[in-house]
Amino acid sequence: MPRGGAHDVLEALATAPAPQEEPHARSEGVRMNGGVLSLAAALLSAVCYATAAVAQERTAAAGRKPTGGLWTLALVLQAAGAGLHAVALRYGSLTVVQALGALTLVLALPLHAALGRRRVRPREWRGAALTVLGLVTLLLCTAPPGTERALGGTELVLLAAITAAAALALTRLPWGADRSVLRALRFATAAGAAFGIASCLTQGLAVHLAAQGLGAAVDDPMLLVAAGCTGVLAIAGMVWSQEAYRGGLGVALAAVTLANPLVAGCVGVLLLGEGFRGGSVGLAVALAGALAAGRGVVVLSRPTPSGGRARRVPGARPASPAVAD
Repeated sequence: MPRGGAHDVLEALATAPAPQEEPHARSEGVRMNGGVLSLAAALLSAVCYATAAVAQERTAAAGRKPTGGLWTLALVLQAAGAGLHAVALRYGSLTVVQALGALTLVLALPLHAALGRRRVRPREWRGAALTVLGLVTLLLCTAPPGTERALGGTELVLLAAITAAAALALTRLPWGADRSVLRALRFATAAGAAFGIASCLTQGLAVHLAAQGLGAAVDDPMLLVAAGCTGVLAIAGMVWSQEAYRGGLGVALAAVTLANPLVAGCVGVLLLGEGFRGGSVGLAVALAGALAAGRGVVVLSRPTPSGGRARRVPGARPASPAVAD
């Protein structure tokens, strides 16, 4: 018995291949998920770094050597923050991830105030608002490169060597040889530069590993040297920041927070092809956002005037005079 037209249509539908998802749609979905993962990892990394900074400052303020429970806690949190930061760098823009790192200061100062059993001052809220506003503006203007690119092993090692030499020279300068604010700024700037370039190296290594796996080190053995340089810079940054915290949490963390994204952002724009949306107008808006964020960091890092009347929780202990918050 011959089959009817309706039967032929049903059979054709049953044997037809399933519709395929457009490659462009898949790539957009992967990019969006990667952006969310990068944002979440960067925020969690800022929390870890903020808590580690407070633990380091407490160790320095007490005049203790970098050993014991607080120092161990700081090391663990630094390691966790570094791991989350590496994830954020793998899936996000270098400039954006480093800018989000400025939230470390916004989180650390209120945490330090809570541990000191005092209320957060209005000036601190103003500084936090300026910092967040500047960061949001910068994020909206930053545009990643059209294609993912990374520096080669030799370039990464050269970048690390130049940074290490400059940072080491900065710590050896005779300015502020005592425990002054200037000395804290020198060591904090060196630490921020070391952390920033370590982030650049981390992102570069992650891109090579994602593209070639462990075979990348076979094709370019200098990548192994670059991995070692990353660890050296991270440890140096930890040591230099500990020295900086002897001058107080606010001024030291503010300098680290500014130097870190500034150095990494320069690498992203000058060497990795990152740019700004809207051309020259976008660049101007981004600069305004960066200035606002910098202004917020400066406000947060200012010491309280000796004649100021800071409201404290009843029964609270006075804050350490070395803390500039």
